[in-house]
Amino acid sequence: MAGMAVILVVNDDADMLDTYEAVLREMGHQPVTKVAVASGPETVREIKPDALVVDLQLADEKQYGLRIIEEVRRDPELTALPIVLCTGAAADVVPLTSRLRELDVPVVLKPFKADHLEETLTRALERRRASPGSHR
Repeated sequence: MAGMAVILVVNDDADMLDTYEAVLREMGHQPVTKVAVASGPETVREIKPDALVVDLQLADEKQYGLRIIEEVRRDPELTALPIVLCTGAAADVVPLTSRLRELDVPVVLKPFKADHLEETLTRALERRRASPGSHR
């Protein structure tokens, strides 16, 4: 395990946020949950998470999560932040596959198994630790 990390979770479903909180605590991480963050990078800078888990479809907008990811990636202070996209909208992810690869954002499809999320998050955190100054 990569050790305890502060994980910011952005989702608009309160039950799902409770699930993330329980799963991430079980993994030994410190979850910080937010309901659909409109402010993007400012909120991420304020919280200073070690990683970001974001849903694709938020606030009735199919690609809200992608907007947050792109804003975070454009911010020089946050460009290397590990991000995992977690969504149940598999069909909506397909056309975004190459863009998400460019942005270095792995996808975990819901419903997910806790160990799959943990594995994906651990890999993302380890990649960041291996190249802390990396700009993609």
